Amino acid sequence: MSPEAPGTGAPSPAEEGARSAHPLRDLVPAAAGAALAVGAFVLTLGIPVREGLTQIGPRWWPEVLSGALLLLAVLLVAGTLRKRSAKAVAADTDIPDPATREGAWRLVAMLGSILGYGVLWYFVDFRVSTALLFAALTWIGGGRGWKALLLFPVVVTTVLHLLFGVLLRVPL
Repeated sequence: MSPEAPGTGAPSPAEEGARSAHPLRDLVPAAAGAALAVGAFVLTLGIPVREGLTQIGPRWWPEVLSGALLLLAVLLVAGTLRKRSAKAVAADTDIPDPATREGAWRLVAMLGSILGYGVLWYFVDFRVSTALLFAALTWIGGGRGWKALLLFPVVVTTVLHLLFGVLLRVPL
């Protein structure tokens, strides 16, 4: 629910300012995604491929991912331009809540947990460190109870281990 100016039913001045910001600001994430996709695709060209290889080579998956990212960026641009051209920015448009100190600390805690996971994985088995990571991220994100803090991390870790460690034989 959006805050309204008292007694008018109109959006608050802060909301109006957020809506009337530079019209190209919504294109910045799409441009960043497109630049990342092009950069990733250019980097995949440096992956060596053996002559005469007719099957899927080592470049295939990075090329597919960079192509999918570029496609999503183009779709984001199209959606943004369509929204702008149709004047679909109405009074009930979702405006994100302003950043809070709690949200900033949660972000820092999540990033710290991921960094700690990288360090812990060096010393402890993948299954233990991954379960601890998912338990920590769930707790930081607000998950409480035994299902969220114990069952969810164990199930996700088991699926990841079976997929990568057993089926794909990636050394974890």
